[in-house]
Amino acid sequence: MTRDWTPEHERRSFLKSMAAVSAGAAVSAAPVSARSSPDDYHETLRSDLTEGQGLPEGEFVYATTEEGALEAFSLQGGENGTESEIDVTAEGVPITVADRVEITEAPANAYSYTYKANIEDRSFDEGDLLLAVAYLRGVDAAGEDTSPQTQAGFKWQYTNPDGSTGYSANMVASSATVSPGSSWERHYFVIDVGAKPDGSEYQPYVEFWTGFAEQTIDFGGLALVDYSDTDATVEDLNEALVSYDYEGRAEDAEWRADANERIEAIRKTDLDVEVVGPDGEPVDGATVDVAMREHAFDFGGEFTLSQIGDRWDSEVAETYRQKHRENFNKAALTNGLKVSPWNGEWGEAVSRETAKRAVQWLLDEDVPTRGHALVWEEWDWMNVDSEGSAEEINEQVNQRIRNRASEFRGDLPEWDMHNHPIWQSNIRDQIGREYALEWWETAHDAAPDAQMYVNEMNIVAGSSYRDPYDEFISWLMDSDAGVEGIGFMGHFDITALTPPEELLSVFDRFGGHGVPLQITEFDVQMDTRDNEAKVEAQADYVRDVLTAAFSHEAVEGVMSWCLWDENGDPRRYYGADWELRPHGEEYQRLVFDEWWTDESGETDSEGTYSTRAFKGAYEITASDGERSKTVTTTVSDDTGAVEVALEGSAGADTATETDAPDTATPTDTATPTDTAAPTDTAAPTDTAAPTDTAAPTDTAAPTDTAAPTDTATGGDGATEAQTGEDGDAATDTSTSGSGALPGSGAVAGLAGLAGLAGYGLSRRNEDGDE
Repeated sequence: MTRDWTPEHERRSFLKSMAAVSAGAAVSAAPVSARSSPDDYHETLRSDLTEGQGLPEGEFVYATTEEGALEAFSLQGGENGTESEIDVTAEGVPITVADRVEITEAPANAYSYTYKANIEDRSFDEGDLLLAVAYLRGVDAAGEDTSPQTQAGFKWQYTNPDGSTGYSANMVASSATVSPGSSWERHYFVIDVGAKPDGSEYQPYVEFWTGFAEQTIDFGGLALVDYSDTDATVEDLNEALVSYDYEGRAEDAEWRADANERIEAIRKTDLDVEVVGPDGEPVDGATVDVAMREHAFDFGGEFTLSQIGDRWDSEVAETYRQKHRENFNKAALTNGLKVSPWNGEWGEAVSRETAKRAVQWLLDEDVPTRGHALVWEEWDWMNVDSEGSAEEINEQVNQRIRNRASEFRGDLPEWDMHNHPIWQSNIRDQIGREYALEWWETAHDAAPDAQMYVNEMNIVAGSSYRDPYDEFISWLMDSDAGVEGIGFMGHFDITALTPPEELLSVFDRFGGHGVPLQITEFDVQMDTRDNEAKVEAQADYVRDVLTAAFSHEAVEGVMSWCLWDENGDPRRYYGADWELRPHGEEYQRLVFDEWWTDESGETDSEGTYSTRAFKGAYEITASDGERSKTVTTTVSDDTGAVEVALEGSAGADTATETDAPDTATPTDTATPTDTAAPTDTAAPTDTAAPTDTAAPTDTAAPTDTAAPTDTATGGDGATEAQTGEDGDAATDTSTSGSGALPGSGAVAGLAGLAGLAGYGLSRRNEDGDE
């Protein structure tokens, strides 16, 4: 590591003095703040926190000077990272010096490099409260559409009872992940100190992961403030210091008006209902009711066996299934189809048997189900022996693919064929990436009717994987691998929300590949629900992500990864007692109200009633006061006019038909079939550009209870990568590069609308709302 202008021996003198103080048995470990006077920056920071934000006065931990705090931090990790000190006195910020951390390789994982400082002069107890402060700036991006990324952490390093080294969970209680912009910005990280794990020799430390990508980040204004001896709370600090706003949130934001115009053009179509009598003549003045029953767009949701798999016949399981039917037109098992549970390693709730039972129930309910996932290049996850030869390893991977894909051949309309190809490339790194092409071939052979997706995080929720993901997809397509869809895990942290216009640019970018896009795992994560500002921001962001996705022609679905769990996770639409939360209300308002067609009117002199309708499945009822008939149909750009023929003589009772798709006959086009792809999910047009990206924030550990979110920590902690694997996500699309697939796009009008009544036709009807 190099320094621009400070000699290394001077740089490290501060650490030596701290070590000497802590090592002397007769010398008390007095706080650094008691041994030196604050410089101008620390005085200003203290004033901002006390006078500006109304917080009590805490103690500075590392130092009370900029140089002293920088002395405590150093870059650790691989060989392709440098740390240098830079002068920033002339840059219009209240700091004068900073560390520049430059990573010159694409690291294996986010924590391959860490900018870290141990705390040598004090210890902490469970319940203590700290605040980390840092000025951050991204010097350059990892690519044309990405930005640098870092994740803050406060942890214990300790010795396990067996003598090995352990690391605690991250105790940052606010958003830990930041994508620094090109200008200096101050960030706050609230730390709620947790219990020490079992062990000994506890070493507390603060760190910033810098291994998300090849990138350069400047760190300045570093401070750690101890509020443990004050009456401040985590909520106080979060409310005072952490912002939940994001660009484009305003009701009158320009992007929103443009998006609504696109929704009107893309997701709706003209609908003419022609009513004729038994003699075939038009019926003037007939009453027509146009009642939507299902979206063509895939508004899907997680189906989590850890909640109901081992109590399928219980009341809570029945409620879970009912709420799923009411809210979603598509499903994805979060973990049930992964290798380890499939092999019986996760217990009774999440197993091969419970997965097959759940898929069968979803099939019986005409709910298309997305397979997740065939390949994830983590050795244990794939249950592959890393000690084998390249050929042996490759055959094991192919066997894992065949076993699960062939089991559900013809039943699942799509699979996440290659999950986390950028975050984890362990197998390819060892045996060669050309083997991936054979994996795709195996998947297509085992399930030829299923669309095969690639799926990754940190594309929309975060940006660090956008470039490598785009490049990998291009390589697969150039190699004729058969990529038929592109998925983006979308685990967003409440304090690091991607602006909607950026989401749209990501959709543009990846839409250029000409295959459908989906947000495969969508949630907005936060630690608690006791802050009104956070709760409001969560609801607004659900609104804006759904609006951006629904407005883009290349996007065919959003899979909500946040239905319910009995622990009341703050990201879920429903609380533990099934109370619908504000962001769940916003989801339902959009999907079943603002974007829902329920119209009535009368036919004109030519027997026609005309309206604009969202594309999807419908029941259309016509009545002349004495005769009535109901038909079911799908409405798309190809529907044309729907004819409703009133039968029998006036005054005779005529049975209402609700189960025959062929009774709704478009007069100028062929009757839509269950293989017709909804036109609003068609492949991107020449206006669709690059799409979405995601960074390691949803690299969560693959547990079926909840994995790291876009910004949430979990397992060993990557942000978006950590967040999302509640069981990885999956969503459904209705078209592929080669055309429509049976069962996709809300099951292509719910498989021709057969069994429509059994699906839970609409939330409104079930709830009795108007």
